[in-house]
Amino acid sequence: RVVSKNLLNSKLTGEMDEEVKAMEMQFEEMMKSSPEAKEMERRMKELEVKHDDESNKEYIKLFRAATEPFMKSFGENEALKYGGEQTTMTCFEVPTSHDGEFDVPVEVYTPKDLENETKRAAYVYAHGGGAVACSAADVRAGLQCGAVDLGVVVFNVDYRLAPETKCPNNIKDFYKAIKF
Repeated sequence: RVVSKNLLNSKLTGEMDEEVKAMEMQFEEMMKSSPEAKEMERRMKELEVKHDDESNKEYIKLFRAATEPFMKSFGENEALKYGGEQTTMTCFEVPTSHDGEFDVPVEVYTPKDLENETKRAAYVYAHGGGAVACSAADVRAGLQCGAVDLGVVVFNVDYRLAPETKCPNNIKDFYKAIKF
């Protein structure tokens, strides 16, 4: 039986880090000033009301392209560098056969000060992106910091994305990783 503990016992202060504010403002300015970003936003709004396969595929392609620069800047943020320095990353794959043969990649971030501990709390994470965008690599830096700050081992599951993988198979990828 898994024993849980309250991992999130720090109180929120209602304040945002100045570096995070600056990064958000920079991203917003980039989106406002970029003709390409404006065109992308216009086209996405146009596609939102269409429900054919080609429109859906184009929308997903644009959505992924829109999230890519933000996620890249997040992962490269200097404020998150300590997580990678203070954790050891290992990887493994979980074999599945619920939607063809596929090995689900899982990244594991272990705080270096916990490497010799035998009883360690764990946190299993499914990356954001609405099941259609992002990857484990996109959230790696933040999760490594979380592993250090919370004193837990983090498992970052890189499940398959929709629409290429039909629901519930991407959810089953994550579920298989949890059971593994």
